[in-house]
Amino acid sequence: MHQDKMSQWVFGIWTGTVLVFLFAPLFVVAIFSFNASEISVFPIKELTLKWYVQMFNNNAFKEALLNSLIVAGFTVVIATSLGIIAATGIRSYAGRFKGTARALGTMPMMVPRLILGIALLTFYNMLDTDLSLVTVIFGHVVIALPYVVLIVSARLVGFDDSLEEAARDLGAGTFTVLREITLPLLRPAIVGSALMSFTLSFDEVVVTFFTTGTANTLPMMIWSMLRFGMTPEINAVATLTLVVSMVLAFVGEMSIRKAQTKSAAAP
Repeated sequence: MHQDKMSQWVFGIWTGTVLVFLFAPLFVVAIFSFNASEISVFPIKELTLKWYVQMFNNNAFKEALLNSLIVAGFTVVIATSLGIIAATGIRSYAGRFKGTARALGTMPMMVPRLILGIALLTFYNMLDTDLSLVTVIFGHVVIALPYVVLIVSARLVGFDDSLEEAARDLGAGTFTVLREITLPLLRPAIVGSALMSFTLSFDEVVVTFFTTGTANTLPMMIWSMLRFGMTPEINAVATLTLVVSMVLAFVGEMSIRKAQTKSAAAP
């Protein structure tokens, strides 16, 4: 009993240390975004919101934020739609090759972003395509699509095929079955994968760097600002991006867990 208690204490301390190591830098960035001084050093003598005011008065920031929202929005629509089609198609038509098809669908997750960015740039150059937000969107779709396939496929594990069969027996067409039966049952997974896609796109730097033209996204703006040194305004932009990403990731994780719970509870 005493040994078990000691093990719990050691495990708890180790877990706490890991969490501090992971989140301390993020906490420091958030704290310095409220620092009145232009130099990011402790102790902080005065707190202020002027860097956030300055950030929202910056036209370059507004343009970059709008571009990021546009790219992330289109990425969500395209990646989620294609991912749902791919996941349901694999379940219905892949037969004994389901595992192989699912592995191919999620393979881009395993490819380093640097290699993916180089591959996309080479592909665009081969097609003689001008780099723009459109090329960024398709690059982000490549990143987000495997996550959608994975999340939706996890929900489909416990999917009751008899519901669709019963609907067809009652005269429902394929589109009606999809709209009335399949999509409502997949809703938690769809919401989770859509939020995950938005977060992945909103934060992406490497692939954006290789596929963007003259239009900046928010992560690219932060990257370009870092060339002139770390400033409180960068901390403010980074904190805003961090908060948006964390909120979306949390909501997405809750939706994914809900989908997994439904899958486990299904007969």
